Amino acid sequence: MDLGPEASFSKLPAPVSLRGESYYLVRGKKGYQLLSTFCPHQGGEVEDQGTSFQCPQHGWRFEHTEGVCVNGPNARMIAYPVAVREGRLIAEMPPA
Repeated sequence: MDLGPEASFSKLPAPVSLRGESYYLVRGKKGYQLLSTFCPHQGGEVEDQGTSFQCPQHGWRFEHTEGVCVNGPNARMIAYPVAVREGRLIAEMPPA
């Protein structure tokens, strides 16, 4: 799925909506990724708190670049790889 020109995402994390679902576009050691806003704990809506993502339901926090939980169990946000092709960001999502 084409997210648009790489240059149009000057500030990360960036909120992205695809197929009626919400994600955050991030960039870390693995390059660009889309992180689902659904908390892996109980499906709450993860919010950007400036320095990390946080689920308001139970306080789980996730770091900004890979979506790894920093204050709870070994958990992470669901992530989808994003490739750069000819200057455009292409999310590698499973078929709908």
